[in-house]
Amino acid sequence: METKSNKESLRPMLTVHGLSSIINFTPGSIYTLVHKKSQNLPPSFRIGDKLLWHPDVVDAWIRAKAGLLSPVETSPETQPMKKKRGRPTKGEIAAKAALKIAGGQK
Repeated sequence: METKSNKESLRPMLTVHGLSSIINFTPGSIYTLVHKKSQNLPPSFRIGDKLLWHPDVVDAWIRAKAGLLSPVETSPETQPMKKKRGRPTKGEIAAKAALKIAGGQK
Protein backbone atom coordinates (compact mmCIF):
# COMPACT_ATOMS: atom_id res chain seq x y z
CA MET A 1 0.00 0.00 0.00
CA GLU A 2 1.38 3.41 -0.98
CA THR A 3 1.63 6.11 1.59
CA LYS A 4 0.77 9.71 0.95
CA SER A 5 4.45 10.78 1.03
CA ASN A 6 5.31 8.30 -1.76
CA LYS A 7 2.63 9.75 -4.02
CA GLU A 8 3.88 13.30 -3.39
CA SER A 9 7.49 12.42 -4.17
CA LEU A 10 6.52 10.79 -7.46
CA ARG A 11 5.15 13.93 -9.06
CA PRO A 12 5.85 14.24 -12.78
CA MET A 13 9.12 15.94 -13.66
CA LEU A 14 9.14 19.12 -15.71
CA THR A 15 10.42 19.01 -19.26
CA VAL A 16 11.94 21.93 -21.18
CA HIS A 17 8.47 22.95 -22.39
CA GLY A 18 6.99 22.67 -18.90
CA LEU A 19 9.77 24.80 -17.42
CA SER A 20 9.49 27.33 -20.26
CA SER A 21 5.82 27.90 -19.43
CA ILE A 22 6.65 28.48 -15.76
CA ILE A 23 9.59 30.88 -16.13
CA ASN A 24 8.53 32.45 -19.46
CA PHE A 25 11.70 31.53 -21.38
CA THR A 26 11.61 29.97 -24.83
CA PRO A 27 12.67 26.32 -25.05
CA GLY A 28 15.62 27.40 -27.20
CA SER A 29 16.78 29.83 -24.51
CA ILE A 30 16.55 27.08 -21.90
CA TYR A 31 18.67 24.71 -24.02
CA THR A 32 21.25 27.49 -24.52
CA LEU A 33 21.40 28.31 -20.80
CA VAL A 34 21.74 24.61 -19.89
CA HIS A 35 24.58 24.26 -22.39
CA LYS A 36 26.34 27.30 -20.87
CA LYS A 37 25.75 25.93 -17.33
CA SER A 38 24.11 29.23 -16.42
CA GLN A 39 22.93 30.03 -12.89
CA ASN A 40 19.83 31.58 -14.46
CA LEU A 41 18.11 28.18 -14.48
CA PRO A 42 17.25 25.76 -11.71
CA PRO A 43 19.44 22.63 -11.47
CA SER A 44 18.46 20.00 -14.03
CA PHE A 45 19.26 16.36 -14.63
CA ARG A 46 19.14 14.05 -17.62
CA ILE A 47 17.49 10.71 -18.18
CA GLY A 48 18.67 9.52 -21.55
CA ASP A 49 18.58 12.57 -23.80
CA LYS A 50 15.74 14.30 -21.91
CA LEU A 51 16.39 17.31 -19.70
CA LEU A 52 14.24 17.20 -16.59
CA TRP A 53 13.60 19.37 -13.53
CA HIS A 54 12.03 18.32 -10.24
CA PRO A 55 9.06 20.61 -9.44
CA ASP A 56 10.18 21.12 -5.82
CA VAL A 57 13.66 22.20 -6.93
CA VAL A 58 12.14 24.65 -9.43
CA ASP A 59 9.83 26.03 -6.73
CA ALA A 60 12.73 26.47 -4.28
CA TRP A 61 14.86 28.12 -6.99
CA ILE A 62 12.08 30.59 -7.85
CA ARG A 63 11.57 31.40 -4.16
CA ALA A 64 15.30 32.00 -3.74
CA LYS A 65 15.41 34.28 -6.80
CA ALA A 66 12.39 36.21 -5.51
CA GLY A 67 13.97 36.61 -2.07
CA LEU A 68 11.27 34.61 -0.30
CA LEU A 69 13.63 32.49 1.80
CA SER A 70 13.90 32.90 5.55
CA PRO A 71 16.81 35.03 6.85
CA VAL A 72 18.58 31.91 8.17
CA GLU A 73 18.66 30.30 4.72
CA THR A 74 19.97 33.45 3.03
CA SER A 75 22.58 34.47 5.61
CA PRO A 76 26.18 34.57 4.35
CA GLU A 77 27.22 32.01 6.97
CA THR A 78 25.06 29.32 5.37
CA GLN A 79 26.14 30.08 1.80
CA PRO A 80 29.15 28.17 0.46
CA MET A 81 32.15 30.39 -0.18
CA LYS A 82 33.45 30.41 -3.70
CA LYS A 83 37.21 30.28 -4.08
CA LYS A 84 38.50 33.28 -5.95
CA ARG A 85 40.29 32.37 -9.15
CA GLY A 86 43.61 33.78 -10.24
CA ARG A 87 46.55 35.31 -8.42
CA PRO A 88 46.03 37.24 -5.19
CA THR A 89 46.20 41.02 -5.34
CA LYS A 90 48.98 42.98 -3.66
CA GLY A 91 46.52 44.04 -0.97
CA GLU A 92 45.56 40.41 -0.24
CA ILE A 93 49.24 39.44 -0.03
CA ALA A 94 49.95 42.33 2.35
CA ALA A 95 46.95 41.45 4.55
CA LYS A 96 48.04 37.82 4.74
CA ALA A 97 51.61 38.85 5.62
CA ALA A 98 50.32 41.22 8.33
CA LEU A 99 48.24 38.41 9.84
CA LYS A 100 51.23 36.09 9.76
CA ILE A 101 53.44 38.64 11.51
CA ALA A 102 50.76 39.27 14.15
CA GLY A 103 50.62 35.52 14.81
CA GLY A 104 47.10 35.08 13.45
CA GLN A 105 47.92 32.58 10.74
CA LYS A 106 50.66 30.14 9.79
